[in-house]
Amino acid sequence: MEKVGNMAKKYNWLINKAEDYIENHLSENIKLSDIAHDLSISEYHFHRIYSSNSNETLNQFITRIKMERSAIYLLVNKKNTITEIAFRYGYNDSSSYNRAFRKHFGLSPTQFRKEQEKSIILDKARV
Repeated sequence: MEKVGNMAKKYNWLINKAEDYIENHLSENIKLSDIAHDLSISEYHFHRIYSSNSNETLNQFITRIKMERSAIYLLVNKKNTITEIAFRYGYNDSSSYNRAFRKHFGLSPTQFRKEQEKSIILDKARV
């Protein structure tokens, strides 16, 4: 039983290291092979570990993290263009970033920024 517990700890550690790698490489086109190489394990083995310990695919996770981080960046850095933000988060052009953003949030990055600004203004007006 102890061996199973140790394997679970090792798998959790590997997944945490993979998540760290993703967080540190958001500006890149991250592939399974990049993560597996960083962890010094085979792509097959990492994919098997990740799939058995997650409710989303690796690509879904990478996209979700990129979308969540870019949304925060979008709101905090209002002077940056959508294209600059797209490049910052590993997209080759603003149209692919816009598609991914709209799919994730249901709004384009520009609409998202405007909606959030309206919310902030309304919140300030209520105070």
